[in-house]
Amino acid sequence: MGSGGLPSGGVTKMYGRVGSLPRFGVKPNSRIDLYIHDGKRVQSRWYDHNGIVIRNRDYSETKYGIHDHVWSPYTETYFVDGILMSKTERDIHHIAPDYQHYPGEV
Repeated sequence: MGSGGLPSGGVTKMYGRVGSLPRFGVKPNSRIDLYIHDGKRVQSRWYDHNGIVIRNRDYSETKYGIHDHVWSPYTETYFVDGILMSKTERDIHHIAPDYQHYPGEV
């Protein structure tokens, strides 16, 4: 992360459906914000120095409201077609957003 908690690798906007954000193979130390067709942001995902997911935030309108999920630490990485990959899974528990370390605004 860069100064003030903003991703030093930048923030990218992506349009698609929930669940379509990549887990790895993205620009290191970055964040991708997912928007649906009407322009509403539904998810943000942060990536580490290897471009592998470490956290995501859901901006859902469910009983959980805005919440974060931490992704499991990975111990092994491997390459497929030149892309660094890893086995990592999202924790099922909903946690309060950490706006200090993972700010949602640019």
